[in-house]
Amino acid sequence: MFQSNKNSSNSLGSILAPEIEINGDINVSGNVIVYGKVFGSIKSTGTVNTARGSFIEGNVDAKDLFISGKITGNINIENKVVLGSSGELTGNIEAAIITIEEGANFDGMCNMLKGVESKVKKISTINA
Repeated sequence: MFQSNKNSSNSLGSILAPEIEINGDINVSGNVIVYGKVFGSIKSTGTVNTARGSFIEGNVDAKDLFISGKITGNINIENKVVLGSSGELTGNIEAAIITIEEGANFDGMCNMLKGVESKVKKISTINA
């Protein structure tokens, strides 16, 4: 029924329950789901999910980020950021892919230049 796959990027990772409040930075190898409150920055090698009702006051650095709670701070994401319909972000976004759903609240600036150079193919033309 439950199988462990250590190489899976979809692994559950760490869970910060709704009753948890952390005052300080978090460094995690893998994924993390935040239901509680974090007063400090989060650095993750995997995906960070913030649930509805969660709160982060600090910067977030991760591979992917899905926001359904509230974040006050800048985010630097390697791949994709999804600001869900219940999500709130006050801070700047730097990511390769940014999705902001209808109903989300966002106050900041976006920078999508990261990773663009590696995805663009140069086309050479031959003059006849």
